[in-house]
Amino acid sequence: MGYSYSGMVDGLKTFYSSMRQLNVEIGTFEHKYNNVISDAIFDTRDSGGWKLTFIKRASGNVLCVPIQKGYRFSITGNAEYNALIEYFGIGSGKGQFSIKDFVDYLDKQIPTEYRLSDNKRKAILNYNKLDNESDGIYPIGVKNWVVIHAKNPELPEDKYHRTPKNLLKTKELYPDIYNATKDMDITIMYGTDSGENTEKIKAGKIDYKN
Repeated sequence: MGYSYSGMVDGLKTFYSSMRQLNVEIGTFEHKYNNVISDAIFDTRDSGGWKLTFIKRASGNVLCVPIQKGYRFSITGNAEYNALIEYFGIGSGKGQFSIKDFVDYLDKQIPTEYRLSDNKRKAILNYNKLDNESDGIYPIGVKNWVVIHAKNPELPEDKYHRTPKNLLKTKELYPDIYNATKDMDITIMYGTDSGENTEKIKAGKIDYKN
């Protein structure tokens, strides 16, 4: 039958509750084990199955673990077990490793409150760009397409509007900006470096209607 393990991670339940308060579906936190430092990405977007992805900060190597219903860390089959062992550089001899102890240690590293920061935004985009048409985490400008179309009536009405991917990126990186603009035809422009309007946009001190 091969290897099989499923154990509840209570910390993910609390962490997910904090994510929902922000209205985000991707959360991240730092994870350390056996001298391996990773960004752990908790992705809950797929109703068919959530996952916890570890990305090594040193090399970019990736390990993806399914999180089954009930916040259960699940390893099914020898291939998944061996991938876990290899990723964390764990000795596989008898008595050298307990996956239950590993999951208990993971549980203790999960923060009870999810707070977004620029480093966490970078970790999320390293995991998934969310919008292939924009790079970077820094909001550097705003395009109000209603205003643009009014000033440029020659523009075709079926083009030049906010894209679903731009809205998704804003939702996961800047929930407050998302809440302020989700019902408006507004594109948030992103850059790899902070711009002169970045802090103003982050703080919501901008008139989106102009």
